This record gives sequence, C-alpha cells and structure tokens, in this order.
Amino acid sequence: MAIAFDMDGVLIDSQPLHYEIDIAVLRDCGYQATLETVTPYTGQSNPDRWPKYKQALGLPQTVDELINLQTQYQAQIFESANLPPIDGIPALLQLLNAQNITCAVASSSSHDLISQVLEKCQIRQYFTHLVSGEDVKHGKPAPDIYLKAARAFGMPPESCIAIEDSPIGIQSAKNAGFTCIGYKNPSTHGQDFTLADYVVSHYSQCHEIIMRIV
Repeated sequence: MAIAFDMDGVLIDSQPLHYEIDIAVLRDCGYQATLETVTPYTGQSNPDRWPKYKQALGLPQTVDELINLQTQYQAQIFESANLPPIDGIPALLQLLNAQNITCAVASSSSHDLISQVLEKCQIRQYFTHLVSGEDVKHGKPAPDIYLKAARAFGMPPESCIAIEDSPIGIQSAKNAGFTCIGYKNPSTHGQDFTLADYVVSHYSQCHEIIMRIV
C-alpha cells in the first residue's frame, strides 16, 4: 500500500492563494475576474489552465505571457504567505510513517513550488517521491500523474490510494485505477466528490479508512 497526496488544498490550504493569483493575472489582462471565474479550473496545471482561460475569456495575451505573469505573482505571494499544513496532516503523516506506508506528492504544481511548500511546512521528510505536472505530458484529469506515482512506488495502481480535494484530481486518480479519498476543504468552493470512493472533512477520519483498505 502507498499513498499519493495532492498538494494544494490537501496538504496546505493554498487554493485561495491560487484563486487570488489567477484573478490578479486576469484583471491585469483586462478581464474583471471573480471567484466564480476561476473555480472551474481548480486542480489544473498551468499548461492546461491558461489556454482555456485565453479561449474562454478572449484574452489578447499569449499563453506564455499569461503563464509568465502567473509565475511572477505566485513567487511573490507564496514567498510571503504563512503556509502551515492543514490540521491533521502532520499527525496522519506521522502515523503512516510509523507503519512504513510510503507516501508521495502528486501535484499539478511545479517542482519548485512543491519543494518550497513542503520545506515551509516542515513535512518534506515524509515523502519519498514528488511528482509534478511538469513530469507528464497530460495533466489532471488525465491519469498520467498518478500512473507515474504508481511507477515510482513500484506498485500497481490498484494497490495505491490518492487523497484529492477537487473533481479534476479525483477523476485523475480514478482514471489511473487508484482508490480515492476526497477531502472536503472548506476553502475550495463548489467541488463535486461523486467519483471519490470515500469522503472526509477532517484528516482524523483518514487513518481508519486507510487501515480498512489495507
């Protein structure tokens, strides 16, 4: 058994920061974005998300220009942000570590951002593998990230668990053949957990579910 955690909205309550960044970029580009504009793209990588924004909103900037602007905002905001792990995550990781259950991060975010966040949260030591959207051709909801995580674990996907907070991430995990636990993050708006095998609202509920699956 091995477990792959999404990062944004799962390990840290950072999804509001991503919403803030996307809204700022879109407004800089002349579109008066709101929270409702950006929430449908929750969990998608930059190469997947920004072409969709450009097409849907008729933005004049190139995709590269949009991503570069997003990266600038992201570096500034995440550097200054207080990013503690979500309540219950350190205790869950400690339990899994004590039971020799291998854990990875499987996130659409860049390697640089994943490393920055894990170090700031002081939880890097619990993860043997970091899989980024930069590592695969197709981002979530395609199964590529989770299939790569399964290969890193050296286990078949059906022996692996994913923890996700967005329908795109849940679909990615299920497309790969993982069992998926959906985490209801109160800061991540309007998400559909229909495809998740289990749904939790606090990580204190996770360990019992994992032990039942094992």
